[in-house]
Formats: sequence, structure tokens, C-alpha cells
Amino acid sequence: MIVTPSQSELWSVGEQVCRQFELGEVRQLEALPHQGYSNFNARLNTDRGTYVLRRYTEQPAEKITHELRLIDWLDAQGLPVVPPLRDPNGRARCTPNRDHPAPWIVFPFVDGEEPEALPATARKMGELAARLHRIPERPWKDADRENLLSVRATLTIADSLRETGTSSARHFLQVMDLLAPGVHDLNLPTGLVHGDLFPDNTIFREGNLVAVLDWEEACVDHYLFDLAMAMHGFCYVAEEWRPDLARSFLAGYEAGRPLDRVERGSLPLFLRWTPLAMAGWHLRRYSLAPSPRQARRIDQLLRRAETVFDCDPLFP
Repeated sequence: MIVTPSQSELWSVGEQVCRQFELGEVRQLEALPHQGYSNFNARLNTDRGTYVLRRYTEQPAEKITHELRLIDWLDAQGLPVVPPLRDPNGRARCTPNRDHPAPWIVFPFVDGEEPEALPATARKMGELAARLHRIPERPWKDADRENLLSVRATLTIADSLRETGTSSARHFLQVMDLLAPGVHDLNLPTGLVHGDLFPDNTIFREGNLVAVLDWEEACVDHYLFDLAMAMHGFCYVAEEWRPDLARSFLAGYEAGRPLDRVERGSLPLFLRWTPLAMAGWHLRRYSLAPSPRQARRIDQLLRRAETVFDCDPLFP
């Protein structure tokens, strides 16, 4: 759950960040209009530039370290990422409050916007996903972190919800029992995946992709999981599935990494499984801290998980 700091606390953080990272004097500091479900983000303007401050409120230190190391490594591979700033001593973290030691990370502000839902945008994201999935090596030996939305993790969430009496939980379990046997034992190509390739984690400028953000859930999993997840981000408009966008996405992806026969055949299943896994994640959080925003998202995802996707017309 996001913990929003008071304006005075936020300003104090900004001043300490500026001292530690030698960013000059604070001119303006305010929360970004779009916030996720776990981290708090703010825009910092100083007399030397513009930056994004992110407070990690839930992730353990090792997970934050993993994300920052991965971003640096992906930057070296030429992918469009935004590496964190480091202070003169090489530190990326700032911890202003010792009583509540949630760390703050500073990133350069990248000017741009969330992309429009266009075939050209979908194709560029397909190309980006293929670039990521073509990386021939893993960044380090301990990269085999479990996907937050893995089959095992989602089944564990399902077990925790079986005594829950809400209609959303019952709906989730019905679809889970239908889909889980099909995904449990699939033997598909695996490698590094982003895990959350949605429009709000990308920055476009003049129709071009300039940055992919938020690598905290990156892990090793089926490439098809990442592909299906990204298609839910870039091939829906106002909760309507758009086959034209899906065709463009897959054309961009297969230009760099053609799907094999089994992957093509499994895509309809993964297009149902990924929103179901997301719904399970949201249901677990909703059970701890209910919110109307999360309830709406759960309903949207469950409707998507019930959709039967005809993928044959999407391929040439």
C-alpha cells in the first residue's frame, strides 16, 4: 500500500536528497499524478535539473538491489532504461528517516508521455519485448527470482482465498480451477522477462519509445508470460480487445524473435492466465486494505480472464 508523505516530510526528503546527490537547491517538489499500488513517486525540480524520487515502501533491500543492478546491466546492453543516480560515494539509496527506513532512489526525469493506443505503438512494444527476450545471457547467477505472478505463487494465493466469501474471490477461483491445469506443466522457452510491460511503465516521445521503467518484478520466466502481459497493456482500449493492435504487436515481436509452434498454440491460454494472475495479486492486497480502485481493477481483470481469445487470425 502506498504511504503518501506530508508536504513537509516530502520537502525535507527533497532537501536531504539534494545534499547527498549534489543536485542543487529544491525549487519544486510534488507527487506525480499517477501512482502505482506500492511505491510513491514525486517530481523534483532544482536549479540544476529535474528528477524523479521513488520511495520503496514494501520491497526488501535485496529486491531493490536486484532491480538497480539489473537496470545498470540492461543499460550496458543498450536497452532504453533509466539508471538511478548515485552520490559521490557510489550510493543509490537515501534514507532520511531512521525510524521508518524506507529508502528513496533518485532517477533522472525523462521527458515524454504515455503512448497512444496505436498499431505503431503496439509494434514498437513488440519489438522491445523481442529485444529483451533475445538477450543471450542472464545478468548474474542469482537472477532466478520467482515471478510474483508465477503459477506456484498464484496457486498459493488461490489457496489463501478459498475461505473468502466475496463474489470476486469465488469468481477468481472458478476461473483458476479451469485454467491452472493447462499452464502448470508447460515446457516453454524461458529467460529474462520484465513482468509488467504496461503503458504507464513506458515513456514515448514523438511516437518513439525512449524509456522502459519499473523493473522491480523482472525475473526469469516463460517469454510467453511477458508477451501476453504486454499484450494486455497495449492491445486493449477502454477494456475492449483490439485484434488490430494485437496483430501489430505480434508482427513487431516476431520480426525479432519468432514464436515456435508450441508458443503460438499456448498464447490464447496465457492471454487468459496473465489477467487471472494479476487479479489474484490484487485480491490478496484488497483483502488486507480494500479500496474502490482495486475492486474495479479486479473486476476488469476477471472479465479479461474469461475471454476466449482467437489468436490464429493474428498471425500471417
